[in-house]
Amino acid sequence: MVLINSTSDWSGPISSVPQVATLNRVLLGDPTHFTVNEAINVHMRDEHGELQVVDLEKARQQWEDLADAYRRIDIGIDVLPAAEGLPDLCFTANPSLALPLPDGTCDVWLSQMAHPSRAAEVAIHAKFFAAQDLIVHEFPSEVQRFEGCGDGILHPGRFLMHAGTGPRTSVQAWEVFDATYPELVVLHYELQDERFYHLDTALTPLDQHTAMFVPSAFNERGLDLLTAAFDDLIELPLEEALSFAGNAHCPDGHHVLIQSGCERTEAALRERGFKPLALDTSEFRKSGGSVFCLKMAWR
Repeated sequence: MVLINSTSDWSGPISSVPQVATLNRVLLGDPTHFTVNEAINVHMRDEHGELQVVDLEKARQQWEDLADAYRRIDIGIDVLPAAEGLPDLCFTANPSLALPLPDGTCDVWLSQMAHPSRAAEVAIHAKFFAAQDLIVHEFPSEVQRFEGCGDGILHPGRFLMHAGTGPRTSVQAWEVFDATYPELVVLHYELQDERFYHLDTALTPLDQHTAMFVPSAFNERGLDLLTAAFDDLIELPLEEALSFAGNAHCPDGHHVLIQSGCERTEAALRERGFKPLALDTSEFRKSGGSVFCLKMAWR
């Protein structure tokens, strides 16, 4: 199937897409060395233009609370050890992507990080997944940017990828996926708003039929694709989207781990039968990430 840029290429229904397993184990990264050393997105500077200052003790507690939340809902956890000189290693969504296949197996793709300061994280992910006896893929040299689950979001239970392109991921990466997996449906979104620099800051699938999204992050073609893919779209209020409500994670189709204080979004979730689990990720938001960025679903 060709890369899908508009509903003229694909209009569903989602039931026509092959089924895959839902990933229910997450990889976290120890935040011991987390800090903000450079500004590689607009959230990493404060209102005065200075680099954000991280309270590491508070960040540690927030990370522990996130891990505990996954344990409480029976989601298994693996943890990458901290590595000195890699302050963003805790954002495990970016250096790789696990893709469940219709035959029940799972492939892993290693990222091509857009910024040199994060490149060394990829080898750590490669070592971890090689030890799990999974097939690990690298991109050909013509793919210069790909940031894993930051721009590649799996549709729950279906062999469909919501694929973002922008400052962190190039369209060539998704063309490789498209050529490698003929059955994979790849819906392509061109990101429009620098505040939502990864697709995972603007789109949160909750189950096969429901998702939360940030309208300003998408162009008209992208909004049409979302409408084709989901029966129920929850439009996030901009002020809560800027608090990273759209960087939530629903690992089981019921519980939604989400930044605390997003009251309107939580109410919309409860109306639909979901259970929000509010978490404070304020220290990690100083680096441009929240719940979804802090984990990688892989098994």
